[in-house]
Amino acid sequence: MMRTVTLAAVAALALASSANAQEVRISLAGKSAAQIHSDIVSAARNVCHKATATESLMLDAYTRCMSGTVKAAVAQLGDPQVAELEQVRLAQR
Repeated sequence: MMRTVTLAAVAALALASSANAQEVRISLAGKSAAQIHSDIVSAARNVCHKATATESLMLDAYTRCMSGTVKAAVAQLGDPQVAELEQVRLAQR
């Protein structure tokens, strides 16, 4: 299993400018699937908040960023338990 997962809000936002690039690494060592999922969502919130702060439609941009960033991080991780937790989170919204 990978030891870290990287969140990149740039891909989720499809921003052209590298000046808006935000990246966070999350350590996975010794964590449960629930802890990893929580860390991914928390890091995505922080990254997306910063990445969308200057957007004219900030709420829409933030929502798209969160969705894309968490989806990309979960896919990069490739852990079925974390993916299942994300499906539950999405279903609860």
